Amino acid sequence: MSDQMHVSPPIPFACPASTPLEEQDSEFATYVPLRVGKSHFEVSPTFKEGYLAARNAYAQMEEHDEWGPSLFLTGYEYAHLTRQHIPTTLSATDKREWQRGFIGGWTACSYGF
Repeated sequence: MSDQMHVSPPIPFACPASTPLEEQDSEFATYVPLRVGKSHFEVSPTFKEGYLAARNAYAQMEEHDEWGPSLFLTGYEYAHLTRQHIPTTLSATDKREWQRGFIGGWTACSYGF
């Protein structure tokens, strides 16, 4: 028995073979900057729209709700807020991306970022 440990070589990053390189490059070109606290991220425009909508919803709740905004949302509250703010023209894929941004924006507001 050997005392040496077997280590596999790292797997290089690879894009799916079904996506041509031209499409991958154009996909990365559509990212927009987003600052959360002191951190900077590159996100899709749809994600950023959802993020900004959540920040707006949070600010509205701060102003109009006597108890202020909720730190945690129930499923009903989340569904109600997203229905009020989500654009109606989004595809199903874009809706999911927008909702991820909304959750990120609400969380950032809740934790003071």
